[in-house]
Amino acid sequence: MTAPTAPTASGPVPAPAHPAPAPRFTAPAHREHITGRGTAVAARRPGTGQLTEARLLFPLSPAPGPHQSRVEVMAEALRGALTEAAADLATVRVEARSDRAVIAVRTFADDFAATCARIRECLDAGRPHEPRQVREAAGRVARRLTAAHSAPALLARTGFLTAVYGPHPYGRAATAAQSADVQGPHTATLLHSAGPARRHSVTVGPGPVEELLSQAAALLPHPDAAPAETTAPPADPTPPPAVARPRSTVLHPATPQTLLRLGTLVPGRSHEDYPALQLAVLMLGGYYASRLTRVLREREGLAYAPRAVLDPLGSHAVLTVEADVRHDGAARALTLITQETQRLADGSFTAQELRNAQNYAVGSMAMACSSRSGLASTYAALLAGGLPASRLAGYEDRLRALTAADVARTAAAHLAPCGLAAVVIAPAWIPGLPPTAPDGT
Repeated sequence: MTAPTAPTASGPVPAPAHPAPAPRFTAPAHREHITGRGTAVAARRPGTGQLTEARLLFPLSPAPGPHQSRVEVMAEALRGALTEAAADLATVRVEARSDRAVIAVRTFADDFAATCARIRECLDAGRPHEPRQVREAAGRVARRLTAAHSAPALLARTGFLTAVYGPHPYGRAATAAQSADVQGPHTATLLHSAGPARRHSVTVGPGPVEELLSQAAALLPHPDAAPAETTAPPADPTPPPAVARPRSTVLHPATPQTLLRLGTLVPGRSHEDYPALQLAVLMLGGYYASRLTRVLREREGLAYAPRAVLDPLGSHAVLTVEADVRHDGAARALTLITQETQRLADGSFTAQELRNAQNYAVGSMAMACSSRSGLASTYAALLAGGLPASRLAGYEDRLRALTAADVARTAAAHLAPCGLAAVVIAPAWIPGLPPTAPDGT
């Protein structure tokens, strides 16, 4: 194999005289209106195409019992009923999480008013909770869960959430048996559990903002009197203290790689530490220049796409560190993840690392909000985290104002390796991995 040749004629390419300009982000103007059915938010986004994007947000209270199974069946039933209702006018998706259901709508601006009327009529009539709709949805969910129940990635996710949340409903994975038992009253109660005051609709389109705001309000369903659960829902999970968290290895002989999942509960979007926590997690494993990519992929060759992410749920967020690694390097990878996490918790990072993370976060937000779809989803995510739509303003200023000391303090408070739960899915146990789970086979 020949060595790469140097540039010819003009010699080596000189370094740029000036660094690339830092990305910028300015939040768009928006309008907001509080109604008896919820809060409507609208933003005008001109440009090519006459598409309008909408998001209808239903916060979900963590009900006792088979919460996750009910969430999945409810989302499937919503998807089926709303797809029938919108028919030829719009594309409808349902994105359900443990703490929220978001109905995403895309249609032509001229069809949006009619689409809103159809969706609202469908929800007001309770069609997503009719016996046929729920029975068919429960069957589809149960079949999916049955087909995937032994998949290594699903085992890793299920075990990780159980380790992080413990007995809280968010930590109890959906099952085929529980899904088959879900009925219309369960899905109706879950969808309306938070009440109309916490519902939000978001509309982003090319039309006048007052018209968009009126359409967003028209998308909100009427207040309903859905039956309440007979027992009070449990409180939102609280982050555990930074003490040793459960770690285990589940043996799965058929897995081609060893799956590492580490993490814990951390403050959510509404907490003052969240912006600094964003930057710390980006430096750890949130983008192409992160420490985990440089160490596990480029230096050690152990994993192709290691990553660390924050996943806001309710008033908190889940920090998840993921790496699918060669089995013979799994113990080494686990040690390296712990070391890099500890270095961040100790404040051992450079000013350039911090600037890179700030630039990436700002640039990512600018990219996300550059389209109508991305802007609508960004507003929905903010509202789901308990923040007002106005919080988008000042996003860049808040991140740029953070100092190394701010990020180091936050990393020390929330990224201590001893406080990270861990689940490992491996074909066999090797020294350096956590002990095998009692029921791990």
